Amino acid sequence: MRNIATAYYVIRHKPTGRLLPARVPATYYDFDRPDEALEPRLFHTQRAASNCATCWAQGAWVQQERTSQEGWEMPSYTYLAEAIPEAVPGRKREDLEVVVAHLTLLT
Repeated sequence: MRNIATAYYVIRHKPTGRLLPARVPATYYDFDRPDEALEPRLFHTQRAASNCATCWAQGAWVQQERTSQEGWEMPSYTYLAEAIPEAVPGRKREDLEVVVAHLTLLT
């Protein structure tokens, strides 16, 4: 029998001990929800997990549609504007930590 081991990274909320779940938009999730155990969001690199934690701490990210027109002869068009964070009170980056998780498959 041979073992195949892979390292993943997860985000843990220090005050509650909960992990950021996989099936919700990351920046809209609040760790104080009375959710049942959800599968954690897995990241392939520590940097990706750290970036996600920083984005979560900045707030809920919103992307709005905008309309523009290039002159009176051209028809107007709709596009997605750059996403911006809306602050969520009580979120702090220092409340989150990136933790390594090892997955081992026995073959």
